[in-house]
Amino acid sequence: MNKPELGIEDSALLKCLQIEIGDWQRRQFPDATLDGAGNHLIKECAEAAEELADVFFLATQCEALGGMPVGLPERCWQGIKELGLLPEKVIYAKLEKNRLRKWPSKPAEDGCYHHEG
Repeated sequence: MNKPELGIEDSALLKCLQIEIGDWQRRQFPDATLDGAGNHLIKECAEAAEELADVFFLATQCEALGGMPVGLPERCWQGIKELGLLPEKVIYAKLEKNRLRKWPSKPAEDGCYHHEG
């Protein structure tokens, strides 16, 4: 599966946001692991289980067919845009919310970081 095509402006904004978020995540969660991030992703998806049922079905199918789909950040960006919202505003608002939260210095037993409160 190919990555969706984004315009030049969207691609540049997406990449800048990914870099900024990645920098923040590395500082905020220095002991993060792929396993922990994956476990946390599963928990976040569970919070929106009904809406993400199709995502689960399709991810299961993709796995059975040989891999997970690529281009998920681009698809998220496009999905936010298709909701009539500005992806950069939505993503920056979430980043600011996360920056204001209290985070533990070490991940929980399952490898996930859980903010306090």
